[in-house]
Amino acid sequence: MQGPDISIVLLTRNGGRQFRDCLRQIFSQEIHDSVEVVVVDSGSTDSTLDEIEKYPVRLFQIEPGDFRFGLTRDYGFSQAQGRIIVTLSQDAVPCDKYWLRNLIAPFKNSDIAAVQGVDVEPDSPDVFFWERKGRFYFTRETKRWLDAHDGIGLSFVNVAIRREVWERHHFGDVPMSEDKVFQKMLKENRYRVYLARDARVYHGHTYTVRTLINRCENEGLGWRYAGVDYRFSDMLLDLLSPGKFKTLARAVIQGESLNASGLLFPLIRPLWLFKGNHFTKGYRFYS
Repeated sequence: MQGPDISIVLLTRNGGRQFRDCLRQIFSQEIHDSVEVVVVDSGSTDSTLDEIEKYPVRLFQIEPGDFRFGLTRDYGFSQAQGRIIVTLSQDAVPCDKYWLRNLIAPFKNSDIAAVQGVDVEPDSPDVFFWERKGRFYFTRETKRWLDAHDGIGLSFVNVAIRREVWERHHFGDVPMSEDKVFQKMLKENRYRVYLARDARVYHGHTYTVRTLINRCENEGLGWRYAGVDYRFSDMLLDLLSPGKFKTLARAVIQGESLNASGLLFPLIRPLWLFKGNHFTKGYRFYS
């Protein structure tokens, strides 16, 4: 039996309302190609499994302690049967019914190996302040990465990949930022990555101080696996750069509501990015 044209692979654990909305939008897409949805769940205890049962989803389950981003995504891809594999975060909600069509359309060009979609912050005051302002990635390692990769930072929040490319280059045992490790491989092997600006998903976060620290520390660890050195001088320059403090002062003057994580973010990101890049041994879980 011939497999589907497209596989959408989701890694889940306690996806909550965003995952419910994500599934609803996936199964509302207008597309002529055949599509399957593959979910790898790592121990959900909320309503995630109940939501999955409402749809024709191929579900695979692993123990929470077995989860690692690279290996778990490889496992999900190995279960997928499509010639194009889409990887979508459980909390990323397609903005419209044409998201999938727009995401895979560029593959009509045979030289494209991966297509990057676009993240849009939800129109909600609950979304982290610095994401709403487009300033979450203000640190120097991100700018260097974008400069080296034609302005595209591959993010597995919303990406499509040719199956044949993944079969030649698995993600491997990467605890964080396997998307950047994969993008580095693509560049080294002269594969082409395309940015599909009309393949949009809503995607945003909320953070406590602790979860923000863990997120930034994990990013530093991930950059290490991608071969990126966030230097001590980078940390100092990012701590002292005035732009983010002007943004913060303007928000305070205008009476915007900022929690502790929002107020401390300009300091937290450089400090814990550096710690993760140079000293952290393993992935820090957010909760």
